[in-house]
Amino acid sequence: MDDLIRIENEYDRQTVLWLREHLGEQALNEVVIRMEGHGRPYASDVCRTLGLTPPPRKRASRARPLNRAVGEAYLATIRGILRAGRHAAA
Repeated sequence: MDDLIRIENEYDRQTVLWLREHLGEQALNEVVIRMEGHGRPYASDVCRTLGLTPPPRKRASRARPLNRAVGEAYLATIRGILRAGRHAAA
C-alpha cells in the first residue's frame, strides 16, 4: 500500500490502516488506482474522494505533568497591573 498512497507521518499511517479496516485492501487499492492525478495521493485525498472523515489524531500522552507556576506568576503580575490601572483611572 505504501507504493500507492503517500505516507509521510504516523497520522498518515494510521489513516491508511483505518481505511483498510473500513474498505478492505482490494477496495482501497481500486479506489486509489481510479483516482486521477499525478503520483501517489495523500491519505487525506483518498478520504476526501470517498467522502469519509478519518478518525482524529491521537494525542501523545505527556510523560510528566505541566508545571504551571511560571504562567500563574505572569498572570498574577498582569492582574496586579490591571488592578493598579483601574484605581489610577478612577
